[in-house]
Amino acid sequence: MVFLLHYLPSLSLVAVSGLAGLALGVLSTLLQDRRAILTAQAGAGALFVVHFFALGAHTGMLMCALGLVQMAAAYPERRPRWLGVLFALTVPAALAVAAATWQGPMSALSAAGFVLGTIGRWQSTVGRMRLFFLSSTVVGAGHNALAGSAFGLASDAMTLSGHLLSLWRARPAVRRHSALAVH
Repeated sequence: MVFLLHYLPSLSLVAVSGLAGLALGVLSTLLQDRRAILTAQAGAGALFVVHFFALGAHTGMLMCALGLVQMAAAYPERRPRWLGVLFALTVPAALAVAAATWQGPMSALSAAGFVLGTIGRWQSTVGRMRLFFLSSTVVGAGHNALAGSAFGLASDAMTLSGHLLSLWRARPAVRRHSALAVH
């Protein structure tokens, strides 16, 4: 079994980009502002472009690059029509990338995770963003397992935990009060 600490003594490109991407990815789950979440995700995405390139996981690398385009297009609160078109064009581009770099289930999982993340990034509220990111992360974990990305899998586990914690913290006050009440 490979542990993350086995990568650290070598300080390889895989290790450094994976560890930094992991940190920013987890940070994004704990932030409360939509634009701050997208900014942290963009930083993590850029680092995972490098990480997947170094691993030879070309589908994941290109999906992360398309995710950067999406995050730039989704960032403004008020989006002009052309940004919506640019954002939407990343979906057929992602499907083309999956077909062109086809590596079986690894590519299919990467494309499915990308589509779920796409829906999440276009949401106007943080709660809905997180719900789609949860599903995207579960599917993306399949890609990371097949790609052999220990950092990707660690990021997935921590990202799931972070999103679930943030959703729990943001639940309505009425539910929180009733959950704490003893009957």
